[in-house]
Amino acid sequence: MRILSVYYGHDANCTLLEDGNPVVVLEKERLSRIKHDQGMMDLEAILEKYEWDPATIDVIAINPWVRPTLDGKLFRWQLEGETYRESPDYMLDGWCGGVEGRYSRHRIRLFGRWYDGYAVDHHLAHVAGALFASGFEAAGILTADGGGDYRMCALAYGSGGKIHEIEYGWGHEHKKLQLNIGSVWASIGEYNFGMNRLEGAGKLMGLASYGSVRQEIVDTLRQQMLYHPFEAFPSHKFGRQNGHMFDPTDTFAQDVCASLQKLTTDFYLEAAARMKAWKPARHLIMTGGCSMNCIANTAIHQSGLFEDTWVAAQPHDGGLSLGLALFVWHHILDHPRTAVALSPYLGTDAGEINEDFIPDIIEFLEQGQSVGLCYGRAESGPRALGHRSILLDPRIADGKDRLNEHVKHREWYRPFAPMVLGDWGVPSKYMSYIVPTDAQEVPAVTHVDGTSRPQIVGPGDDPFVLKLQTAWRDRTGCNLLLNTSFNCREPLVDTVEQARATWKRTGLDVFVSPEGIEIKN
Repeated sequence: MRILSVYYGHDANCTLLEDGNPVVVLEKERLSRIKHDQGMMDLEAILEKYEWDPATIDVIAINPWVRPTLDGKLFRWQLEGETYRESPDYMLDGWCGGVEGRYSRHRIRLFGRWYDGYAVDHHLAHVAGALFASGFEAAGILTADGGGDYRMCALAYGSGGKIHEIEYGWGHEHKKLQLNIGSVWASIGEYNFGMNRLEGAGKLMGLASYGSVRQEIVDTLRQQMLYHPFEAFPSHKFGRQNGHMFDPTDTFAQDVCASLQKLTTDFYLEAAARMKAWKPARHLIMTGGCSMNCIANTAIHQSGLFEDTWVAAQPHDGGLSLGLALFVWHHILDHPRTAVALSPYLGTDAGEINEDFIPDIIEFLEQGQSVGLCYGRAESGPRALGHRSILLDPRIADGKDRLNEHVKHREWYRPFAPMVLGDWGVPSKYMSYIVPTDAQEVPAVTHVDGTSRPQIVGPGDDPFVLKLQTAWRDRTGCNLLLNTSFNCREPLVDTVEQARATWKRTGLDVFVSPEGIEIKN
């Protein structure tokens, strides 16, 4: 049975699911080379590449949210029947109950023909993608982002192949009040720092560690998060001129970010406690774009509320099509599920790499050179996990500055993460939690607060990544390697050709792909 699922908001993506298994999960930005690209993808070309005749598709799954595409035109699905958003109780404040009214069945027209199809609520798709891609048989699920289908956050509970209940708002929906964590991060990034709206949050998380929490700023941010999430931070309340851009070197700007992080962590812990009181869940999964906040995730994991936690490889909107497809397959069509975590490598295949390259890669790294890797299936999600990665010896004192200035060309305060071996006390397979590291030993991957956001590698993980990491440890005695995304002010590279072009135009030293090892003259 074949399911095609499509999400066309920002970070647009599609999934081809066959008999419950992802054939491919593709983000539009990887193909178009436009960061966070939105709008419909070239589905005909994708089906042709993966040898799917449109006539062989059994079900179409969508999120029907109507929004302008990049050309300013509204895209509307052609479908028969009213969507779940027409349900009389859909927008009730703090709605809680079974999920049957949060999706709808339709006939959907695509490729010049009509298909059986389903439309699924934004946060329900986040929830389903997180649970059904995890290794938990049953779990509570927490989701938060900047908004989708008029909602900004939800809690849910599921087991096996079913999502049993969902509650919107984390207890903060009534009248004009609606908690919106993601939009405040985005608004401060855009209006106070001049950043791209969809990129500000990730940058400000790095800057937050340089500041100090100030309760009066936390209190102001709380009001903004509950009532005015789409506005700039009200600087005038602190004797500063509204509209004046923050300087990242200014202690006040850093304190705003530190206070924003503190408030976010507090709301996450509050939501986790609410989840625990609502359902007897032993495990908790975090998803939605806000769950890329590794500090908040770690606080929940270490709170003692749950036996274990998990963050999927693709918690952002780029994973929604996978959630749509898995929800239809398991919850709606009632196919059973085995609680085994999905591989994160679900994207474009760049080809197999030769393990004989490993000794040469280790030698280049020991010489202090940066190495770009592009091979195998691309990572699904925002984190590079070895298949589209840049590696560097984390012991190099100026390693962070070298990469920021000469390869990545990004802000000075943004840290780099390591690939690590061993048990670090957090389930950080996809760089979603933090651990303490020593700046004296591994300065290139230790942030100013004495932590790193690791990709923990162990048995059962990608064989090449595991062998490379093990060889590095055996050669150097260091079980960490700096691992950052293979890109430079662009989406993660997708193909060998794209990776080679980025290598050529940046200060990256060595390029490794299935085609061989390439060194600049």
